[in-house]
Amino acid sequence: MAIADLPQTPTDSAPHSWARRPIAAWLADHRGGTIGGQDLFAGFCERLVEEGIPLHRVSLNLRDTHPQISARAFFWVRERGLDTVAYDYQGENTPGYLDSPIRQIHDGAEGLRRRLAGEGSQADFPVLHDLIEAGATDFVAMPLIFGDGSRQYISFTTDRPEGFTTEELTRLDDLIPLFGLRVELEHARYTSNTLMETYLGRQAARRVLGGAIRRGEGESINAIVLFADLRNFTRLVSQHTPEDVVDTLSLYYEALAGPVDQFGGDIVKMMGDGLLAIFPVDAKAAGDDLDRTACGAMAAVKLAASNLAAIPSEKLPEGVDHLRAGFALHYGEITFGNIGSLDRLDFTVIGPAVNEAVRAEQLTKKLELPLVATESFADLDCDIKLRSIGHHVLRGVPKPVEIFTPEENVERAESVVD
Repeated sequence: MAIADLPQTPTDSAPHSWARRPIAAWLADHRGGTIGGQDLFAGFCERLVEEGIPLHRVSLNLRDTHPQISARAFFWVRERGLDTVAYDYQGENTPGYLDSPIRQIHDGAEGLRRRLAGEGSQADFPVLHDLIEAGATDFVAMPLIFGDGSRQYISFTTDRPEGFTTEELTRLDDLIPLFGLRVELEHARYTSNTLMETYLGRQAARRVLGGAIRRGEGESINAIVLFADLRNFTRLVSQHTPEDVVDTLSLYYEALAGPVDQFGGDIVKMMGDGLLAIFPVDAKAAGDDLDRTACGAMAAVKLAASNLAAIPSEKLPEGVDHLRAGFALHYGEITFGNIGSLDRLDFTVIGPAVNEAVRAEQLTKKLELPLVATESFADLDCDIKLRSIGHHVLRGVPKPVEIFTPEENVERAESVVD
């Protein structure tokens, strides 16, 4: 059903009305700056009201490319301002979506209008009843069509008794293509950032988006390196289906990823059952800042181990009662940058410090310990008392390295060595 009261396409002698309005200049002339989707949407709504359109509520729905989110919705209400909601991938299978104006727009409708008060009122979608209760008298929905052909959604309501006028709808209809272009630009920037952070991590994403994309281009930074490895992974793979293994790894990485992020770390790699993360340290950081970073890394390990232990057995494959991991912490200089072929690059970390952390973690199996730390990390001041368990040879490391573990683990380590 087409939107009632909208004019036909203007002729060459009657240019679009937005070409003569300040709001069009604000949308088009961003001068290379970014405004962000929320501020863009709120600013658009506020400027429409300033131009005299009696908006009560505006809704913008954008499909997303986040691994856990199918769409983001922005709601602007005159008395309340802006709210946002993220929908998971179950959202498009719910009755609320299937019987909604959003679905109609996604399926190809060029526009919808429903008068919600007076003669000829029509509330044939459940959401319209909610709008009526909120005082809405007129509702209009339109598509925002992006350059890739995808259809996004925007709707407007007013609480003025007589609803929207033909002139007001004309102004909205004229502005939608220009607003859609600007939304697409900001949405693409948001999507790029989200995908980069999801697949590369925050640190790498920031560098790649900042232009650090040439092969061999890297930066040396100081960081606390964390390496973790899931116990009994080989047995898990050999005794269970690929689906069970994938589900178990998802639980495992979820248990570790949250704490790393919470305490300021950044996951660089997830390799099978191994996780490599860094906690960057400012080269000019004073001792207290470095110690706080060390405390954060240690807290992340403690919380990750606790999260693993808290996974209920009913979520795990048959025969797997619990998940455990070995953790190693090391402090040193790493190189962060692009490595690979001419056409396929990986933004990763390399250096002796990375190798030392990975090799140190292997001792957790030999010594039957949940956590080990190298001397360089133990020299930092963190919340847990660490005790030396002697010097150990690490494969690929020239000299034996003194290894430490939390004090409560020392007796266990000594009994294994004996």
